[in-house]
Amino acid sequence: MKICPKCGVNHKKRGPFCGYSCANVRAQPPELREAKSAKLKAYHATLEGAATRSIASDFASRLNKNRALERAGEYVLIDPDWMLDIPLTTDNMHNTYHDEDNDTSWL
Repeated sequence: MKICPKCGVNHKKRGPFCGYSCANVRAQPPELREAKSAKLKAYHATLEGAATRSIASDFASRLNKNRALERAGEYVLIDPDWMLDIPLTTDNMHNTYHDEDNDTSWL
């Protein structure tokens, strides 16, 4: 039997933690958090960073809106739900009916 270092639960699983929820939580030192924050702020100050932030914000707001609608019981249409598959091949253009089987004048 092992004891989980995060929650103190006795377990027989592989590794020191009882599950993913305990294993995925890490405490970051304040210096690391400040370094990440400074780097991200410098990136968002560039034109590329501003565009990326705008795209990510639009995507997140659309995703949150769809999740709210689904929770309210509404069905959200996605592209495969309403799009039709229209074949664009021209293989069957010359398949026409003729009275005589041996007539090849239409080819």
